[in-house]
Amino acid sequence: MANLNRYKFTFSDKQLTLTTEHDNLFMEEIERVAKEKYQALQEEMPTADSETLAILLAINTLSVQLQRELEFDQQEEELARLRKKLLGQIQTAELGNEGDLS
Repeated sequence: MANLNRYKFTFSDKQLTLTTEHDNLFMEEIERVAKEKYQALQEEMPTADSETLAILLAINTLSVQLQRELEFDQQEEELARLRKKLLGQIQTAELGNEGDLS
């Protein structure tokens, strides 16, 4: 099992401790981005409470993740299609070269 890191930080008005496989440098960047996105939501919705903002932040994050996963899946399908096409071209070329040997 990988070494786990306990990363502590304050988010909104909550003191949090995350147990993660990532190092502190990575987690500091996650913390920075989370606070930046939270602040942007807070500016757009100044009357929203911290719980609502946190839920919206989570939903926005999941939305971005899902979109990236869908794009990744499309790229994987395109790559598989191109591999199949390339293999077909290689096989066709090899068959054509066999006739040259006679």
